[in-house]
Amino acid sequence: MTALPDVAQRPRLDAVLPSLTAYKRYETHDLEVAEVEIRRFMAPGRLRTRPDDRCDVDARAFYADTGSVGVGRMSFGADVVIDRHADSRYLGIAIPLSGHMRVWEGREVVEARAGDSVVVIAPEGRFLTGWSADCNALMLRVTTSSLARAARTLTGDHDSDRPPRFVHQVLSLEQGHVVISAARLLTEILGRYDDLDAVPGRLLHQLSEHALNAVLLGLEHDLSTPAKPAYRAAPSKAVRAAMRLIEDEAAAVFNVSELARHLGLTVRGLELGFRRALDETPHQYMRRIRLDRAHRELLAADATDGTTVTEIATRWGFFHIGRFAASYKAVYGVMPSVSLRATPTNPLR
Repeated sequence: MTALPDVAQRPRLDAVLPSLTAYKRYETHDLEVAEVEIRRFMAPGRLRTRPDDRCDVDARAFYADTGSVGVGRMSFGADVVIDRHADSRYLGIAIPLSGHMRVWEGREVVEARAGDSVVVIAPEGRFLTGWSADCNALMLRVTTSSLARAARTLTGDHDSDRPPRFVHQVLSLEQGHVVISAARLLTEILGRYDDLDAVPGRLLHQLSEHALNAVLLGLEHDLSTPAKPAYRAAPSKAVRAAMRLIEDEAAAVFNVSELARHLGLTVRGLELGFRRALDETPHQYMRRIRLDRAHRELLAADATDGTTVTEIATRWGFFHIGRFAASYKAVYGVMPSVSLRATPTNPLR
């Protein structure tokens, strides 16, 4: 690995992330307690610090685990070194939000700074990393068994149970932006709930699948370019079947992987079929249909009975109301609240 260049200051990622305080797992000044706790989230290993820094330890962790994907925030309040042993069960991604990390690769040390870097912690091989006292990191952990399942859907190779192989590496924000976006979305949505049990099961599944696909499509691994002929585009019959399913089940908010699996296609084949037939991706088509359904419901609703834009937007799979409002206005020329207040005599109808 080579050191990343020094980059000018960028917006702090943690400025737009909730703290996940409802998911507190531990808060301790005891180094041994912190070591035991991080093993539960990361992997077996050792946590060390300088003897004169032991009294400064202020370790905290907040994380939620869906089973296949875990996301959280960690800090130690002192300069520490984590010596993580190989663990074939998990792939980890660390995104420094403040401070910095040092990653050892043999005798070489790479610095991963907040607002600049993403650290990939592969399942195989020992991994040694140092955290500065002011380092606060967003952590994403995915199980290799779930990655293997998701990879079968993406590649169409249903005969292989082997998970993709990754390597330890430090990436720039540009290189890791797909995974960062998935981690931020997972954090933002889960941060709205006080407990995982309160999160709708369907939504939790969608978020987990989105994170798995982001890891597979956004990071390099040995299955990134499958050793097989180029994907064949889905025939028009399959595209029509996909369109009917999306239109009939718009409220279900399918993700592309589930849609492809339901139709017996690869994700790539479905993408190519939609681009060839409609000049848009399946995701764009699903979003357009859901936006249309939300528009119709807003026009038909009666604001005087307490119906809100948020209620209708979330019913159609739009969980970020600001982005929903912007998309809605771009298509229909007015804010969704205006459509909701429309009357039968209003020309908006």
